[in-house]
Amino acid sequence: MRWWRSRAHAPLHRVGAVVVASASVLALAAAGPASASEGEAPIHYVALGDSRAAGPTVGSQVVAEGCGRTSNGYPNLVAAALAPASFTDVACGGATTADVVDRDQITNPPVRKRVPVQASVLRPDTTLVTLSIGGNDLRWRGLLTPCFGTPTSGDRFCRDNPTIRSTMESRFVTLAAATDHVLQVIRQRSPIARIVVVGHGGYFGTQGCAPDARLSPGDATFVRAFFDRFDNVLAGSALRNNAVYVDVAAAAEGHDTCAAAGDRWFTGSVRRAQTPPNHPTPAGGAAMARLVLAALGV
Repeated sequence: MRWWRSRAHAPLHRVGAVVVASASVLALAAAGPASASEGEAPIHYVALGDSRAAGPTVGSQVVAEGCGRTSNGYPNLVAAALAPASFTDVACGGATTADVVDRDQITNPPVRKRVPVQASVLRPDTTLVTLSIGGNDLRWRGLLTPCFGTPTSGDRFCRDNPTIRSTMESRFVTLAAATDHVLQVIRQRSPIARIVVVGHGGYFGTQGCAPDARLSPGDATFVRAFFDRFDNVLAGSALRNNAVYVDVAAAAEGHDTCAAAGDRWFTGSVRRAQTPPNHPTPAGGAAMARLVLAALGV
């Protein structure tokens, strides 16, 4: 029985197995769409979140409302495989948990437009919601900047910085409550939906590399542990709120920003091809889509 056939909530599970990902929509759809067949409930899919889901490319943030959405974003690839009856993607670069459920968002420069609160597109008949969120709440790039050195700086010892550690702890506590709130609002608005929370790890391994990740081994391990904690917050919220958590970091072993160009799922400190720094590459977007589909049993 496919997950959308019944309106009952499916059991919780985590996806940690490595999924071999394609870098193109065509590969995702090669087996044909998995749309509901006769007698099955139609799929109404809504994608929420930040740039992790939007899949921006260089310059895409200046188009339309400034959210940076592209066909590289994993929601588009999931939709291509599922062929849902309806698909609404409102993921937006720079979004925080508050922008998903509590307020309109003002997009980042140079566009600076107001976009409606993302939860406004949720309906009672929505059957699938994917969510990538939390990075902008944590403001992780600014927080971890002291960890990343220059060609001559050597070890930055950010792992021993008490200010960074205390700020991390405070922000993780705040994020847990905020993510719970987001999932509760989604459930209230779309009570029959299968909610999939997509993990945020995978950017960095336990070793640095120049120029993409100028990290000493000690600080690289610390940065990796930061994302492990981040993912634990997301997984905990998913567990408490009857959602599915998709573990991207486990599947991304060997595909971080220091991987060879053909294996890299994420960029680091520098732009690679058309992918801006600290974002999923097209291969990364495809990988996350395959992990979401695996979590749905497709």
